[in-house]
Amino acid sequence: MLACFDTAQAVGRLGANRSRPDGRRAQRKKAAHALVHELLARGCSCRAIGRHLDWGLTTVLRYASAAHRQDTLRDNRPRPSRLDPYKPYLQRRFAAGSTSVTLLHGELLAESAPVTYQMFRTYIATLRAAPPQAPPPPPTVRQVTGWLTRHPTALGEEERAALKDVLARCPELDTAAQQNRDFGEILTNRLGPTLPT
Repeated sequence: MLACFDTAQAVGRLGANRSRPDGRRAQRKKAAHALVHELLARGCSCRAIGRHLDWGLTTVLRYASAAHRQDTLRDNRPRPSRLDPYKPYLQRRFAAGSTSVTLLHGELLAESAPVTYQMFRTYIATLRAAPPQAPPPPPTVRQVTGWLTRHPTALGEEERAALKDVLARCPELDTAAQQNRDFGEILTNRLGPTLPT
């Protein structure tokens, strides 16, 4: 078994890469991949390589089965969770002010959700740690004026919703907007005789 290892050369190369300031993750992976394949070419078994480098067998097998070092990079996307289908609901409830872990967990259990309390508590902790989203800035005077003076059909869906929200907050502006629409109707349809009324 020792015939396949040149300890000073093999481990030295990998260790030197770790200690260099520019020896980042990609360089370490490149050296580790080359080292494992070199030891395999010398006739070493994966278990022997793992014992020699003080690595787990799974790590050695991952490097041994990868034809290129890029194949050893793991996908760092989060794993799917049983809680995933319920996350939008939990985010809405949390944003609405319902922050009790026990209460929210009970609601999910009533829905027969297959989630554990620990899984649930961990997710709620991430919601608590996240900074609250700032409300969108209010529309500018120029935007509101543009919404009021344009023809209603020329407004987009978001603009109509924003104008409706502004008019609901200010009754005086709603009255002025109605008068503006009536005047626009008089001009568009040439209803001059109805102007005095």
